[in-house]
Amino acid sequence: MIQIEPKTKGEKYSLEELYHIIELLRSPEGCPWDRVQTHETLIKPMIEEAYEAVDAIKKESTEKLCEELGDVLLQVIFHSILAKEEGKFEFSDVTDRCAKKMLFRHTHVFGDVNVQDEKEALDNWEKRKLTEKGFSSLQQDLEDIPNVFPALMRSQKVAKKIRKAGMSESFPSGEEFEKASEEEIGELLYSICRLADNSDVDAEVALSKYTDKVIADMRDKDEN
Repeated sequence: MIQIEPKTKGEKYSLEELYHIIELLRSPEGCPWDRVQTHETLIKPMIEEAYEAVDAIKKESTEKLCEELGDVLLQVIFHSILAKEEGKFEFSDVTDRCAKKMLFRHTHVFGDVNVQDEKEALDNWEKRKLTEKGFSSLQQDLEDIPNVFPALMRSQKVAKKIRKAGMSESFPSGEEFEKASEEEIGELLYSICRLADNSDVDAEVALSKYTDKVIADMRDKDEN
């Protein structure tokens, strides 16, 4: 049995102590479940913890958000420990790379670039991001969008990058179809994402809210 010195009332565990606890869970004397985990087996927990943190934000639950952010941090530390065991990188490499990214992309804060508002700040961030990644074409930027994103989110990001690059697209109206093929449905959904981007509307949020409305309307009909 591994002994951990308990904290007295009012004391708090540090980041270093949390890291050590997870290291102990991975040790031969640790937890059988934790010892067999891999980057791949932890994909679902990583996604679930992120969604649960978002849910806490939407519910404005301070207590829940504090807990869920801890679970997200747990995933970051766990993956870092796995990578260290594999000889690939360490937790300090993660924090170092993140810090360098923040400094490089915020030249309007840590450099001599002047911006007037949040839009200009975001534009500067995007320009620095392309420079950082060494992208020289729109195609490279589009291919960098993770294909594991929800389809609607990914499509809107693609549409936004194409718009910002100054390229035009044509898209169909849903009224053109009575019954459509998979490709036609995909084309129509993409056109909706493009319309959402042009309208400064988050397609994922819009669909979620409208789905809630549909459910509420059905509930009202059932009650009547």
